[in-house]
Amino acid sequence: MGNSARGFTLIELLIVLLVVSTILTQAIPLFDTLVVNAQKRSEAGELVSLLNLARNKAISEGQTVTVCAINTEKKCDRDWTKPIVAFRDPDRLRRINDDRQIIRLFEPDGNGKFDANLGIRDYLRFRSSGMAREAIGNIVWCPKNGNASMAFQLRINMGGRIHHSQDKDGDGIVEGTGGQPISCPS
Repeated sequence: MGNSARGFTLIELLIVLLVVSTILTQAIPLFDTLVVNAQKRSEAGELVSLLNLARNKAISEGQTVTVCAINTEKKCDRDWTKPIVAFRDPDRLRRINDDRQIIRLFEPDGNGKFDANLGIRDYLRFRSSGMAREAIGNIVWCPKNGNASMAFQLRINMGGRIHHSQDKDGDGIVEGTGGQPISCPS
């Protein structure tokens, strides 16, 4: 009887490695897509929740509520990568003088970037009626990788209602307020 060793030959090992690397090459981009979609849903949910709460507080408390990105001086800022806050703003000063004004604070997770298109303003404002007449617009979130097919846009109308933009032409990218696909910086 001879010595019979059990094991893999070099060829068999190379074939297994080739199969495993092929599977991983296909799986990693799919996993990345799942992660970005989860981040997108989370960020959209947080922002919609904050906006709805701000509108509801304006109505229930009968006073003006402002939503904006806030800087270290507790003033509204155009940079929506900063913390986003909903606060009571009865004098419409667009700044927080007392922390008791704060209704809710949302700190974006850094996995994407918010950009607000609010005309000449750097804030949204809900009146005691729930209307957002003088401060309307849209907010776009883009993932870090700049892939516009993973982005979303929220529109805030004069009635203070929040709407998710849709992909109406089927190209995988939601259309902005002008009907054109939204774009993300690279």
